[in-house]
Amino acid sequence: MKSLLRKLLENQFIRFGMVGGSGLVVDLVALAFFWQVAGLDPLIARILSIWIAMTNNWFWNRIFTFRSEGNPFGEYVRFVLVNSVGAVINYSTYGALITLIDSFSTYLAVILATLVSMTFNFVLSKIYAFKI
Repeated sequence: MKSLLRKLLENQFIRFGMVGGSGLVVDLVALAFFWQVAGLDPLIARILSIWIAMTNNWFWNRIFTFRSEGNPFGEYVRFVLVNSVGAVINYSTYGALITLIDSFSTYLAVILATLVSMTFNFVLSKIYAFKI
């Protein structure tokens, strides 16, 4: 069992997915706060929640997924630039689901949109944001 877990944790994409899972939780909690508590429109609230989740993911990807020792500021800037393209894909998917399909769950839209953009974000993070 330990060797299976060790093998799984050696895989960068698995680690990226784990970080993405934490980012998804952060995204959902931030969205709920900005939408349900602060009263923002869910499309505006999602812009803020994506940025907060992106920052969470940068931090954990830096130390856990890519184990980077590069310049944190430069990596953050590159990560945000790279993941902003993925965020546009994510946000567009989210927006389409909640505006074009009556009564579509806002939170399910976040989950599906995140899955759509995940592989794109991994590839660009690996080759550009975290130079290893």
